[in-house]
Amino acid sequence: MADSPELARARGVLSVSADDHARVGALSSAASLSPATTHLSPSFFEGFALRGIRVLRLHPGFIHCSYTVPPGLTDSTTGCLAAGAVVALVDEIGSAASISQGQNLKVSVDMSVAFPDLSQARPGDRLSITARALGHKGAYSGTHVLFTNAATGNVVAEGRHSLFGNMKKSPPKPAATTHRSNL
Repeated sequence: MADSPELARARGVLSVSADDHARVGALSSAASLSPATTHLSPSFFEGFALRGIRVLRLHPGFIHCSYTVPPGLTDSTTGCLAAGAVVALVDEIGSAASISQGQNLKVSVDMSVAFPDLSQARPGDRLSITARALGHKGAYSGTHVLFTNAATGNVVAEGRHSLFGNMKKSPPKPAATTHRSNL
């Protein structure tokens, strides 16, 4: 039985072209680490959001990074860095600040993010991201992450991040093979 013209048109619209399939495959490969380090492999979005992070300073409980806003993480209506990308960066960099102080891995339980001026984060703009561990009480940790435009000093976003856990397992050790790390 032949498809109706409407159904055939819907199938055509919903089908994935070979070009689109290849693009998604390339992004997936670029966002993951080498097969030898699959236990360290980030999710697709983590790899995509963290691409471009450069750690400038790292001390126990403190991380200072620079980040160039990529065009792929902007909001289509405003042309500025997407709020979801900021939240993902607060999660990742806040967690890194916590474990940089020798804390075991923990899970995020709460995040509060304010967006005073996302218009200061357009594609190509360089941001300065500073994360501090505020403290640890038992299995609970708190961090503060501040995003500023590196050129103007204007605050773009600010996040507070709460983590909880008593995981006995320490953070994974780096693999024997050398690879470029974002954090």
